[in-house]
Amino acid sequence: MGPALSATVARLERDVMHAARVGRPTVPPVTGHPVDRRLILAAALGLAGSLALTGVVAAWLARPMAPAGPVVVSALTARPLVLPAAWIVRPGAAAEATPERIDLAIPWTELTGSALPGLMRVTATRAPETEAPLSPARRYARFLTAEAQPLTDGLMRRRFRAGTPFEGEDLYLAQGEGSRFAARCATERVPEPDAACLSEIRVGSVSLRLRFSADRLPSWSAGLAGLERLFGSNP
Repeated sequence: MGPALSATVARLERDVMHAARVGRPTVPPVTGHPVDRRLILAAALGLAGSLALTGVVAAWLARPMAPAGPVVVSALTARPLVLPAAWIVRPGAAAEATPERIDLAIPWTELTGSALPGLMRVTATRAPETEAPLSPARRYARFLTAEAQPLTDGLMRRRFRAGTPFEGEDLYLAQGEGSRFAARCATERVPEPDAACLSEIRVGSVSLRLRFSADRLPSWSAGLAGLERLFGSNP
């Protein structure tokens, strides 16, 4: 037995005897073993890494599961809609048995078959069973100026009067009164340029609310044809 160990044993014996005299248990001190700071640091880093990994795993498990393949929706139209999973903005809603709405982000390239950048954002709901609404030209007539500017893409541009709820927007009408297509577009820069235009159309039993860039106005006819193919009663 070495000198250091002998001294330690002797101290323990003295502590035991002293504890026996005073009637309390002995808690032997830890001596002779310096703390290894590297081990403590490694343990702390390991604990922090474990906690971080636990958070990442929990976030991954809590995320909404995106559909792996095409999504079939049969509640909104007469024929089932087969939609690419990548178009679905809210996968959970589309997976419901009878979804009240579907939010889509459709690439213009896939909608029109042309190399057009950007997305058309579509909210599809069941159209109300009411009488045909007024044409956009009549609905907005009291807010418009007398100016009407025909455009080369088949649209007519009308301007909203200052002081009206639609000040800062222009109205674009197709085929006269805009019964087939109409859109309101901001005339100034907006926070989301890809949503500068708003259009509401009806295809069969479905109401579609559209948001898109003003740069896509010249392609309105091709975009509308794509939506009619997608949501119409005939594929």
